[in-house]
Amino acid sequence: MSVADRAQTGGDVCRPGYHAQIKEENRARIIRAARDLFLARGYDKTSLAQIAKEAGVSTGTLFKRYPTKAALFAAVTSEQWQLDVAWAEPPPPGDPRYGLDHIGRDYACLVARPGTAALCRLIITELPQMPELADIVGTGFAIDRGPFFDRLRDYLDAEAQAGTLDFRSADGQPQSASEVAEQFLGMICSQFLWPQLVRTDFVPPNPTDAAIVDEAVALMLSRYGT
Repeated sequence: MSVADRAQTGGDVCRPGYHAQIKEENRARIIRAARDLFLARGYDKTSLAQIAKEAGVSTGTLFKRYPTKAALFAAVTSEQWQLDVAWAEPPPPGDPRYGLDHIGRDYACLVARPGTAALCRLIITELPQMPELADIVGTGFAIDRGPFFDRLRDYLDAEAQAGTLDFRSADGQPQSASEVAEQFLGMICSQFLWPQLVRTDFVPPNPTDAAIVDEAVALMLSRYGT
């Protein structure tokens, strides 16, 4: 029985944290319903009223938390990129092989999880007709980045400051940690995510397979290791 169901019978109303738990249950149902409807019907053809009905909440409850469909879609895509475990700080600098391997495996798990490719495909399909999605693509759901980008960029900056990595282009020009971060995530994304966008029958590799991340790490170290 959910907290909301118990409320109708009068139980637990005065329990500490009761209202916070109701809000969390409602949020989870809204996100789940929105994700399912966006993927089934598309962004344009899904309304907030439909989502509220599917989630079993009032339209007032939904609008109070997500006043626009774009805001709700941003919340759906943001949650898709969250780790299943507590959010981890970047690894400490000093051992780039360990640090890149650690971040690379987390990233592989995220891009290979169910729903990521479908949401990316939805954005690509509807962006020309739905310019309001542009801000989401730029800030919350960049297809080959996600929130991992800032984490990796900060880590690479720390390694460069520690002198373990040196980011220079083939002609000797300095590169930013952001540019190098894109290269690293792109090597992983190209094998886990991008094929899914053009082939619906493509089965991504198991994210626990060490070979793909190992190759990406080896290339980074051979290119930028000091």
